[in-house]
Amino acid sequence: MIPFLNKKIFLTRTEEDNLNFQKCFNLLKPKYHTNEIFVSAPLLDIFFVNIKELYIQETNLIFTSRYGIKAISELENLKLKKTYCVGKSTAEIATQLGFKNICYPEEGNARSLINLISKDKDMLQTFHYLRGNKVSFDLKKELSDLGFKIKETIIYKQKNNKLSDKQKSLIMSGEIGGIIFFSASVAKIFCKDIKIIPDGFLFFCISDRVADNIIKSNIKGDYIIKVADKPNIEGIIDLVCNENYFN
Repeated sequence: MIPFLNKKIFLTRTEEDNLNFQKCFNLLKPKYHTNEIFVSAPLLDIFFVNIKELYIQETNLIFTSRYGIKAISELENLKLKKTYCVGKSTAEIATQLGFKNICYPEEGNARSLINLISKDKDMLQTFHYLRGNKVSFDLKKELSDLGFKIKETIIYKQKNNKLSDKQKSLIMSGEIGGIIFFSASVAKIFCKDIKIIPDGFLFFCISDRVADNIIKSNIKGDYIIKVADKPNIEGIIDLVCNENYFN
C-alpha cells in the first residue's frame, strides 16, 4: 500500500502487462510486496488481427507500441527490416522477438520518434506504420507533413474497458488512493468515466502528454498529478517508490 495513505494503486494496462509490471517492480524493489501495493484494473484489452498473409514491401517499419511488435512476431521476413520503435521498452520486445535492425529515441515518445526518423534525409523512402485501430497521436500526418511517405496497416485492435461499480466504490471509499497511466488513451477512458474523485487521489503518469489529458478533463477533486522523470517502466517505478511516498 501507499504507506502514508494506507491505500492501494490501480494498474490500468492489460492483465498480462500488469503482471509484467509487478514482476519488474519486484526485481527492482524487492523489499516491497506488490500484492500489498497494486490492484489490477485493466482499462484496455488487445486483440491481434490475423495477418498471416501480410506482405510489406517497404524496408522501414514503425512501431509505437509493443503490441504491434508482438502482433507480427511470427513473420520472420520482417525481422531484417529497419525497425523504428517509439522507446526502449518496445525496442527490447523487438530484440527479444528476433528483430535485428532496431532504432529508438532515448526519450520514449512520439515526438522524439519523429525527430529520429527526420534524421533520415532520404525522403524518397516509404515507411510502413504498423499500429492499432485507435491512436492518440496522428503519427502518419506528422510525418507526412514533413515530406515522408507513410503507409499504415492495422494489426491489432484495442477494446476500452470501464471500471466496474465495485472498482469505482474502492476509489470513493478511499481503499484505492492512486492510479498509474502509461498512455494518454487510457487516461482519457478513466477521466471520461469518473466524474469526481476523493481529495488527495494520486495520478502517476508516464509523461507530460498523459498528464495533460487529466488536467484538460472535467474530473473533479483536489487530486495530485505526478509525472515520471523517464517515460518508461523504470521511471514509473521510481515515481511510485519516491521517498515522499515510502517513508
